[in-house]
Amino acid sequence: MKNLLFLFFLIPLSGCIGPVKELERQIQDVYFDSGLDNIPEPLPEDFENTVQVNQPWTNEFDLLPGYAEIVFKEDSIFFITEDGVFTKLSQDTGDTLFSKKIDSRIKTGLFSGLENHFYFTDERNFLTKIDEKGNLIWSIKLPNSLNLKPFFYKNQIIFKYINNNIESFDINTGLSLWSYTRQNPPLSINVQSPMIVMDDILYSGFPGGKVVIIEPESGSFLTELTLSRPKGVTEIDRTNDVAGDLGIVDSTLFASSYNGEITAFDRASGSKIWSRKISSYHGIATDNINLVVAHENDSIYNFDLKSGKTIWKNNDLSFRKISRPLIFNDYLLAIDYLGVLHIVSLDEGERVGVHKFGKDLEDLIDFGETMSVQNSLNNTKMYKFEDYVYILLNHQKIIKIQVNE
Repeated sequence: MKNLLFLFFLIPLSGCIGPVKELERQIQDVYFDSGLDNIPEPLPEDFENTVQVNQPWTNEFDLLPGYAEIVFKEDSIFFITEDGVFTKLSQDTGDTLFSKKIDSRIKTGLFSGLENHFYFTDERNFLTKIDEKGNLIWSIKLPNSLNLKPFFYKNQIIFKYINNNIESFDINTGLSLWSYTRQNPPLSINVQSPMIVMDDILYSGFPGGKVVIIEPESGSFLTELTLSRPKGVTEIDRTNDVAGDLGIVDSTLFASSYNGEITAFDRASGSKIWSRKISSYHGIATDNINLVVAHENDSIYNFDLKSGKTIWKNNDLSFRKISRPLIFNDYLLAIDYLGVLHIVSLDEGERVGVHKFGKDLEDLIDFGETMSVQNSLNNTKMYKFEDYVYILLNHQKIIKIQVNE
């Protein structure tokens, strides 16, 4: 039936090659990308890389917390393990330069802004600030848990809790400066949208297809934008959460939602410039030239910034439960559920490299306590710093790589 509907649209427009091609892509977005077949695309056989992946070092540590981050300072990397070992590594060699045991079970962290201080939360829900030697500066009790990286703004550290409330603290004293509270819809997915601050304005996505705009100096609510209205009969059908990262390019804000749309807004007026129907957990990746979105079925799209037209679409990673894609130079990097790195050309949208860090299944991604990989999110972290990419794999391995033609 879907094929007949597809042909019905295409035949009258067969003389208009350009518009037809774009229409074909849009119809595929709506009718053929609905996740009917959840069998992962197989790895290519006898694939020849057209790029070179160098792996200067890999280092394995005790387990890092479930919501772990690594911090780059000059020529060093800092992190903290779940059992409280605060560690400093050499970026060049991966060797441990310093470590100190802290008497806490770590829940989230490590976080840091421009200062040489670090933050983490523990299992008691205390936010703790330490110096670069691991010495305590202050510790305060938070009213709720978090699983997102905070945003550092001037003298503030701003948190978004798991209930989507936002609170700001003074980084010097730990005193609460302001808070923003919002009512959540009855049902939402367990994927939140991080905060982003641009031109002294804070943006963050919320359940119900909303983007909230706040003045971060005082926490004053400015306005909210709506990607799309919830549709459907059941609460699950109507789930329409802005998940993953937002993107800002010049005067345009880009946001995507699960079970909804990707939408471009004019930042000054809040008006919609364009929208496309697509469902995404990971949100937006952009380098101010490319606008990349990973569909919930793991197809990858590159959209035109101004019009929203599809520049290219890649289905090579369909249902492989990829991580949030990372733009690095002329390539897009993503890691699948087997812990395999895939490299896609940003120009053509073709896969140009496959790199295995270990034997098959040796680096199978840890999807946490959930019983179904299909309904889980690959939270593998990738960071770009100077000419290298650093990968935090399974909360235990840190891998340094470089991609060259």
